[in-house]
Amino acid sequence: MDPFSLTTKDVAKLCKVSDATVKRWAEAGLISSERTTGGHRRFRAEEVARFQKEQSLGVRQNPGDASPGSARARTTVDKEIAGSDLFNSLVLGKEEEAANLLINSFLAGRSVGEIFDESVAGCMRRIGDLWLEGKLSVAQEHLATRAALCAVHKMRSVVPVEEACGKLLFCFALEGDFHELATHLVQITFENEGWEVMNFGSNTPLYSIEGEIRKHSPDLVCISSTVMNDVERLARDFETFSGNAKKLNIPVVLGGRSFLSDTIRSRFPATHYPGTFAELSELAKDYS
Repeated sequence: MDPFSLTTKDVAKLCKVSDATVKRWAEAGLISSERTTGGHRRFRAEEVARFQKEQSLGVRQNPGDASPGSARARTTVDKEIAGSDLFNSLVLGKEEEAANLLINSFLAGRSVGEIFDESVAGCMRRIGDLWLEGKLSVAQEHLATRAALCAVHKMRSVVPVEEACGKLLFCFALEGDFHELATHLVQITFENEGWEVMNFGSNTPLYSIEGEIRKHSPDLVCISSTVMNDVERLARDFETFSGNAKKLNIPVVLGGRSFLSDTIRSRFPATHYPGTFAELSELAKDYS
């Protein structure tokens, strides 16, 4: 029995129905469950997501790409680097276990922003640091990143949808930055506040977005950057991009490790520089 599976009460909260309704669904065979040794029902996150989508129970119609199959049983994390349950799940590539941990955090009352800041981003920073120290291989870092992406999208598929606010966000990572997790966290943060989001992913040239801006007229543009290899060229491209956005009265938001530097900020003037996903969530509310 998966120790991180969902209870009847958890499923009821996610589907916005009573506990009794969930029990009737299970008894009718509409949603699969397992029994603990004590006779209590437990539901797998993927099964709940499947049922929600089939029944249109408060889930968005584009819950993200289907994730790879469940990870096979793997060895434990080396004691030298072992950390939280989420950290260990990510390092081992156990995306379903990681997803259930994130979902349980949401059910415990933590906001999406808090989960991303304190759990996901915190774990990924440590994984990056361990890679730099040579304590994790490139393959392990990639496995952890993919597991994190799959986990957050599984969480996204079961978190209740907010009422649409009619606002559109563009988000992407700067050209030369291949870190895509940040753009997905931004996407989910805004979707959780009722925004429609067009996520262009990593390594996106600024000039390629300008035509899309004219076509779709977003209410906000959010750009992330973890690494910046050609500051001079990117700064020139950004000057043109931000100037055009300003003419269209479109605020530009910059976030990520690159923009923590005051020197970089002076070269990339923006409307906002949120430092956390919780701040980004508040920004989404302010512009709604």
